[in-house]
Amino acid sequence: MNTKKRKNKTVRIIAAVLVLLLASAAFSFLTTPFSKNYYVEPTSSGKKQIALTFDDGPGKYTEQLLDGLRERNIKASFFLMGRKVEKRQKIVKTMYDDGHLVGVHTWSHIDFFKSSKEEIHGELDRTNDLIESITGERPKFFRPPYGHYLGSQLNRIDQIAVLWSDTPRDWVHIDEDYICNYLVKHAKDGDIILLHDTKDATVPAVLKAIDILSEQGFEFVRVDELLCRNGDKLAPGLAYRFCPYDSRAWYI
Repeated sequence: MNTKKRKNKTVRIIAAVLVLLLASAAFSFLTTPFSKNYYVEPTSSGKKQIALTFDDGPGKYTEQLLDGLRERNIKASFFLMGRKVEKRQKIVKTMYDDGHLVGVHTWSHIDFFKSSKEEIHGELDRTNDLIESITGERPKFFRPPYGHYLGSQLNRIDQIAVLWSDTPRDWVHIDEDYICNYLVKHAKDGDIILLHDTKDATVPAVLKAIDILSEQGFEFVRVDELLCRNGDKLAPGLAYRFCPYDSRAWYI
């Protein structure tokens, strides 16, 4: 009897160890995309450069933002949703003509973790086709919604993935003063800031922060200019500039 109990106990221990190993492997698989094997930071320089990036547009505040950026001679980067582009094509043309980077944020903000290869490529291709028909240039850059992606997915996409290094979380903190103060307090060279031109508090906050930071010697550039400022070459299959993995990435 004791021998049988010992065998049963041994089997339970082995089973528990196997469960732990499988759980560890699954966790590693999910978090690997956020490791440095899959993202690249911009080369440091003696400059104080920041790239402002805007997701989920174009929206009803985008034109106001474009006017403010034009007045200040500032270039930014926009990652657009195809279904919104379809409704505001003139704004997208103005955005492109003003010299901003026009990138893709899928057609309907799908989660790559929950989507098939066919769904992902369909959403990207449909949005790329529409933007190209408006601007005459096919987008070279995209941002996966929520910052979710797998390395195997990036390898199949013939565009450059751009993520971010910091964000005031303007989809949560919908307050002009908070957003402005956050941007000013946390500004540093090489930052790619995630923002949303679909939020009414974001536009005035960003313009105010630009004025303050410009006086402090900061320069605002397109994200491709920031990433290539020292002659670096960008390539599909990598995600550029993602903050070290933390829970914030899951809620954007």
